[in-house]
Amino acid sequence: MKPLGKRSIASFIRIVLDATWWLVTISLVFLTCLLIFRSSLDLESNNLTMNLPVALELDTPVYGQGASAQTEAHLEKLRGNLRFPVSNGVFFSGSLILTLVLCSLLLWVLTLLRLLFRSLNSGQLFISENARRIRWVGFTLLVGEIIRVGAVYYWSYYTSQNYTVDGIHFIASLDFSGITIISGLIVLVIAEVFEEGICLREDQSLTI
Repeated sequence: MKPLGKRSIASFIRIVLDATWWLVTISLVFLTCLLIFRSSLDLESNNLTMNLPVALELDTPVYGQGASAQTEAHLEKLRGNLRFPVSNGVFFSGSLILTLVLCSLLLWVLTLLRLLFRSLNSGQLFISENARRIRWVGFTLLVGEIIRVGAVYYWSYYTSQNYTVDGIHFIASLDFSGITIISGLIVLVIAEVFEEGICLREDQSLTI
């Protein structure tokens, strides 16, 4: 399969991006309606639940096996998901707003990528619009990661203040993704390289 053009890898990626874009758009519409009409909905009686990421520590001792095993080992900062019934209040509204912001950023990235791959499929590779799109993708990845970390801290802090389990402590925790940060920086570098390539191509076309 050829990388660019019709029936290529780029065209397949564009189809996947289109499908994902519509899925995120529908999710945004649903979340927006839920946020607007939340006060008129009886969420508690509909058995709706929230599934949020949490960080926790265990008080249970860890025993080693063998003479050389460490006997003072302990588990800390375990991560998982906590599912609990929805309660229509400030926390639920704040969670909806954070989710809407994250979905909006995702939709923005998908829109940029759709335009980028549409341009690639049409043979328009080295144009300034593509460099700007790539740059905006990099910036959005970095900003989105900061907002996601804030959302995870907000959710983990709520669970640490409102839920207790024998032998388990829920803790408020930041969850930075180094891969996302590095990916955003790499995309920004690619955007600059792309911009330089466009400038060199324009200079060559002027000298011919």
